[in-house]
Amino acid sequence: MELSFHHQFAVFCPDALPWQAYRWGRFGSGGTADARHCFVDDWRLEHLWRRFGQGLAKVLDAGIVTAPDFTIDHDFPLELVQYQIWRSRVLTTYWQEYGVFVIPVLQWGCPDSFPICAQGIRPGSVVAVRGPQRGTECAWLDGARYMQEALQPSLVLHFGNKLELWDRALYLPLRTTR
Repeated sequence: MELSFHHQFAVFCPDALPWQAYRWGRFGSGGTADARHCFVDDWRLEHLWRRFGQGLAKVLDAGIVTAPDFTIDHDFPLELVQYQIWRSRVLTTYWQEYGVFVIPVLQWGCPDSFPICAQGIRPGSVVAVRGPQRGTECAWLDGARYMQEALQPSLVLHFGNKLELWDRALYLPLRTTR
């Protein structure tokens, strides 16, 4: 099962932007932030999918965002995984065409989904990932190791629970504290 994309994520040099200086906020959570991550509940992302124009206005305001992280569970059939990845890539392409800096997200389900989830992300890119949720560390590490080997990201913006794995990572809180 192979997705075909006419447009891939823009490749950011890890030193092109001051990643550590940005205040990252959760998409849809309000407040002030220099950049937004989309590691949020799917109901917040559905608005971006169903109302392209309104979503574009919100990401233009943010300027730098991670790609939408539509849920992919370990037991999802591959067709649903492919659909979730496709939706994320479509929105990413749309936003990039309007000048938004979009950082690709690493996501995966079962091991059979790993190749599908890596498609469209250029090796050596700056990427973002949500750390594992409690109780999912072993399965999460399997996917993370695959992505590290297949994509060899130049920098991983790692949000949430920290697990040492990446060659070069910046660890960021999933939720900002006020």
